[in-house]
Amino acid sequence: MASRARTRRRSAPAWPRLDRELRRPLLLVGGLALLLCLTAVGIGGCFWFRPDQEPEAAARIAIDSFVQRLITGNYGGAYDQLCTDTRQRFDREQFAADVGGRPAVRSYQIDTMERSGPAFSVGVTLVDPSGASEAHVYRVVEDRGSWRICGDPLPA
Repeated sequence: MASRARTRRRSAPAWPRLDRELRRPLLLVGGLALLLCLTAVGIGGCFWFRPDQEPEAAARIAIDSFVQRLITGNYGGAYDQLCTDTRQRFDREQFAADVGGRPAVRSYQIDTMERSGPAFSVGVTLVDPSGASEAHVYRVVEDRGSWRICGDPLPA
């Protein structure tokens, strides 16, 4: 008897082969979609991660919060925003007495903000209820995990 060679027939693949006319446009569209996604992630990353602007924004918030507390008469809260070195020069009662003995602050304007190493020098114009203005430069440093007012907290 002649041996019969067994031949296996392959069944049709589960995915029909795409012909070239269809495969090329799909690859092109997929490549463009991938390029668009990577571009969006790159541009979004530039706006999301701004390491140079984060400290500046935090220093501005510290100044805003400090002066707002002076305006509202919350001298204890303003004292809490002083850095450790400045708090060692003033105790809470002395700070409140010094601030309370000066003309009240009605409004303010941040004029300049310059970074000098790990600190910021922030120029602020303070306006009292009579409308008289007084310029003062605050030093803002990172202390105890947040940005705080350091140096002379009140204009001379």
